[in-house]
Amino acid sequence: MRTGPTIGVLSTFFGGSYFGGVLDGIAHAVAAVDGRIIGIQTLDAGTFAVDLGSPPPFRHRVAWEHVSGFVVLLNAVDREYLTTARESGRPIVMISDNLSGFDCPLVMPDNRSGIREAVDHLVEHGHRRIAFAGYPVQKDISDRYAAYQASLLANGISPDPALFFDTGNNQQSGGELAGRAMLAAGLPSTAVITGNDLNAIGLLRVLTDAGCEVPRDQAVIGFDDSDLAAFVTPSLSSVRQPLDEIGGRAVDLLLRQLDGEEVASGPHCAETVLVTRESCGCAEMSLTAPAAPRSSVESRASLLARLSRILEPERSGIETDRHLARLAAGAHAVDNAITAALDGGPAPDVARLRRDLEPLSRLLGHPERLVMTLRSVRELARSRATARTGSGTAADDLAMVHRVEDCLQQITLTLSRAQTLHQFDSGTSFFSTLSTQYAVSMDLLRSHERDPRSLTWLRRTGARAGCLGLWPSQHPDASAVLDIVGSFDRETPEPAHRSRRVSVESFPPADLVALADLENDHMLYVSPLKVDESDWGMLAVVAPLEAEVLTGRETVNQWGALLAVALQHEAVLESLREQEERLHRAALYDNLTGLPNRSLFQDRLEHAIRRAERHPDQQFAVLLLDLDGFKLVNDSLGHLAGDRLLQLVADRISGDLRRLDTAARFGGDEFAVLLEDLGDHGNPAEIAERLQVTLRTPYDLGGQEVVISASIGITLSSGGYHETEHVIRDADVAMYWAKSREKGTHAIFSQSMHTSAVDRLRIEGELRRAVEASEFELHYQPIVRLDTGTVCAFEVLLRWRHPSRGLLLPVDFLDIAEEIGLMQPVGTWVLGRACRQTNTWKTSGDLPVSTAVSVNVSNRQFWHGRLADDVAACVEATGLAPGDLALEITEGVIMHDLRTARRLLDELHDMGVALHIDDFGTGYSSLEALHHLPLDGLKIDRSFVSRLGDDERSNELVRTILLMGQNLGLAVVAEGIETTQQAGHLREMGCEFGQGFLLSRPVPAEEFVTVARRPALVGSAVPRARDGHDR
Repeated sequence: MRTGPTIGVLSTFFGGSYFGGVLDGIAHAVAAVDGRIIGIQTLDAGTFAVDLGSPPPFRHRVAWEHVSGFVVLLNAVDREYLTTARESGRPIVMISDNLSGFDCPLVMPDNRSGIREAVDHLVEHGHRRIAFAGYPVQKDISDRYAAYQASLLANGISPDPALFFDTGNNQQSGGELAGRAMLAAGLPSTAVITGNDLNAIGLLRVLTDAGCEVPRDQAVIGFDDSDLAAFVTPSLSSVRQPLDEIGGRAVDLLLRQLDGEEVASGPHCAETVLVTRESCGCAEMSLTAPAAPRSSVESRASLLARLSRILEPERSGIETDRHLARLAAGAHAVDNAITAALDGGPAPDVARLRRDLEPLSRLLGHPERLVMTLRSVRELARSRATARTGSGTAADDLAMVHRVEDCLQQITLTLSRAQTLHQFDSGTSFFSTLSTQYAVSMDLLRSHERDPRSLTWLRRTGARAGCLGLWPSQHPDASAVLDIVGSFDRETPEPAHRSRRVSVESFPPADLVALADLENDHMLYVSPLKVDESDWGMLAVVAPLEAEVLTGRETVNQWGALLAVALQHEAVLESLREQEERLHRAALYDNLTGLPNRSLFQDRLEHAIRRAERHPDQQFAVLLLDLDGFKLVNDSLGHLAGDRLLQLVADRISGDLRRLDTAARFGGDEFAVLLEDLGDHGNPAEIAERLQVTLRTPYDLGGQEVVISASIGITLSSGGYHETEHVIRDADVAMYWAKSREKGTHAIFSQSMHTSAVDRLRIEGELRRAVEASEFELHYQPIVRLDTGTVCAFEVLLRWRHPSRGLLLPVDFLDIAEEIGLMQPVGTWVLGRACRQTNTWKTSGDLPVSTAVSVNVSNRQFWHGRLADDVAACVEATGLAPGDLALEITEGVIMHDLRTARRLLDELHDMGVALHIDDFGTGYSSLEALHHLPLDGLKIDRSFVSRLGDDERSNELVRTILLMGQNLGLAVVAEGIETTQQAGHLREMGCEFGQGFLLSRPVPAEEFVTVARRPALVGSAVPRARDGHDR
């Protein structure tokens, strides 16, 4: 069991040869101390070939509980992250990049010596115009550019800024960009050094496609000596950096810090060396070219020494011993084969030679190593053959030479076959990776068939184990914890998984970390499941390191991207399903109350009708409810209060029904109830009465108590209905019939109601046409002083000049106009017309200037929200003084929402408008309320006046109202005076003002002036509160 440290490797990316080489060195150094590696990707899943000018905003403390220290590749995280990590006791070593203000050991290639060697080499070829193409935002490239400039100066060449070409990135596309810029500038250089090999390869492609010959027209040297460098045409000269050594040295520095050793901050450089090929002007290495060795190859020992230089070990320790053993075995096999050929023995057995050379074959790798190895073998064979020449006859010498050449050919074929097999294995690995990715992609594309969270799709891959952690959607600090919702273990066919929550610091779980065994080439990768704006969590996978495979480690990155997309797709589908459910519910249910809507109600009514047709004993009834007083609540308290009232009403209705009955909302303040399977168990009229009692109970709306009622129309299945619309239509007719007689009552539909319903529909249409055709007119009724008979004011009364029915009084149309919303615009018209007419009379001298006009204000007009603005605009437009206008408002309107009404009345009174309570005594009010309202007068309802002298209770009531008005300082006007006896009683009681048919009927404008000028009718004063009264 491993007991060494767990090293965290932070990187924006892990795929490709660069990261593979560095990770290989890290892995072998960590394995040597029995440690583990957790690779943490800090960039979004699926990201590749991206060069960042600044670190990504990675903040998650992934695996901090497991990690002893961090190796940071390039600019994987920012200074804040590293500072916090180091303060937590975890040392840091960076590779090939540093952060301003953060000092730590930095391992990097010796960029200066490598670039210096490249510049010197080009100068030796005769170049003086040497350009540089790279992306200096990254530290390594910046150092290489600085070294390029210093090396030019050392060779007596002044750096020319025009010969710098910014690639914009470290990819082939950046090299292509630089190549096009060079061509656009007329190819001002004869040679160019690039920041890395990918830039160089892209630049080569553009130059050669444009017809340039490399190196004749432009010599090119790259940096990295990647595998691609030897395979492009022309082959690319490049500075080789020891990636595995860089990774291993970073681990060494980290381990020394963990042991408590002080390690110097700043650069720790690994040696680089220039590898020359065709692109700089040097000849391509060939099998027959001179080897130019440091010493000749004449024996097995000298061959081993040469091979040790050609195939130098890539790492130290146990691997070095294994490497040397393979070299010794290979040199021994080659020497034995050559000795047998020299001695005249049989030709080596192909199978045995292949087996004997297998250890050497495994070390060749790069094609250039094969060429150099074969040249060394040829040199040994020919050296030893030359030493034997002359010891026998010429024929013997010729035969010996032929045997040696045959042996060399066989060795060449064997090693070449091994090289081909290596390339074949690479291709096979690549196609296997593609096949795996295809299978994983198909599995995740079919995520609707099997939950991708289960991670069963990992069984198609080479992963040893894995787990999936998602951010909790409802957690207050989602970035601090992860819910492990899926796990995979290759040793367990179908592991039972239980979801658990862990901190980000402890993710991945310890049992998964324990499976990251470097002895088996396994490391632990953590990939963020973040693509664009979608961030789901983290995927942790124990998978092969595959350091020598170009596509190695890239697969985990792609799995994370595919899984993130699958989760996003699943979320979209779930959202669509929820939306479909919402749309389905919205199509069948009322959004505000949750009750069935008209559509669902009609569907259930349709079933009830069909059932009644099949089973006549299964009777049903429909109740249609319309709320009385709802509009007043909605207008006075606002829509939110109105909505809440509708919800409370819906709760009361549904709570008062059986489970098999259906309560629905049709819209606005209209509800419906379907009573099914009535039989002898329910009387619809009794149920309607019970509902009315329930609905009349006061409602508390934010501290405001309101009372409403419901008018109910009833239809019975005994009517023989076959269509749902007919049932609802007749219930509607019955409801309006009940409302027209007394609000808050119910009525069962009968055929005789059709006539009144048709009349109502006709009136509604005629009213709308009347507004358009200006069929309304105003009549005026004087208000007089009862003690003198003189006119002091007049009330404006609305009339409808119907084209066929003649002059109609308000009782014939006012309620309907109010219900269909016409009273607000009509009321505004009445106000403007009355003020304009009054001002005309006064300015012409037809009426005394002290004469005032009283205008009635309807419920809708009072609460629609613009009454004060309308009044202000009216008096300004007509020129009437506000003090000459009185507004008459019923007490029921005001008392509905006393607080809001008080604010509106204050606003009107502050304008100078007089305010009168109309029909006083017929509604509900309190002395305390009246005392605090800015009122100027009361109008005693005609129902009390008509009984004066005949009913002692009416006498006392009128006397009380007059006394109350006097005590409150209010003017009191008696309405509906029709007899001299009534007028006499009112005078005796002290009533100052009155109006009624005895004094004058309401008359058109053209007659009113004559009425007002009668001898006893001389102007007095507008009925108004006494000055100084405390309201």
